[in-house]
Amino acid sequence: MREGIFKKLFFRGETKVPLLRWLAMLPLELYIGEHLLEMLSNTASYNHEMTTPRINNETNGWRRPLEDFVPATLFNKLLLNSIIGLLESKYISHYQLIKEVVPDDTNEKKEAPQPDGRYELNHGNLHLLTELKLTYNTTWVAFNCTIDLMVYVVTNDLATTLLAGALVEFVRRFKL
Repeated sequence: MREGIFKKLFFRGETKVPLLRWLAMLPLELYIGEHLLEMLSNTASYNHEMTTPRINNETNGWRRPLEDFVPATLFNKLLLNSIIGLLESKYISHYQLIKEVVPDDTNEKKEAPQPDGRYELNHGNLHLLTELKLTYNTTWVAFNCTIDLMVYVVTNDLATTLLAGALVEFVRRFKL
C-alpha cells in the first residue's frame, strides 16, 4: 500500500521551500485546496482547444497556464499570486500532482499557438486527488472539533460552542 498523503501535507520533506513560506501556504492550501482539486479533476479529460483527439497520447486533458486552474472567485482573484505559488511549490514540486506540458504532439502544434508554461494533471498521481481531498476534510474536522472544545471549555455554553462550530463550517464550505 502507498504511504498516506497526510504526513506530506504538513511536512516539507526534502523540498527547498523555506519553512516560513511553507507554514504560510498551509492555511491557504487548507482553505482553497479542495476547490483546486475539483478544478483539476474536472479538466483532466477535457480540452476545448483541440479539434481532433490526441492519438497515441497519455491524455486529452486540459493543458493550460496555472492561472486557469484557479477557480474564479473574488477571494482567489485577490490572492492569485499566492495561489500560483502554492500550485508551483506544493502541487507541482511536492505532490507532483501537476506537470508541465512539453508540446510534442504534431496535432497539438497545428492548433492555435499557446503561451509557454502550460500544465496538466499528472495522470500517474491520480490517486492523490482523492487522498488529498480526504486529508483536507479530516484536517477541517479536527480543526472544527478543536475550536468547539476550546470554546466550550472557555464559555461552558453549548449554544456558543455550536455557533463557533457553524462559523468554522461556514468558512470551510462557502468561499467567495
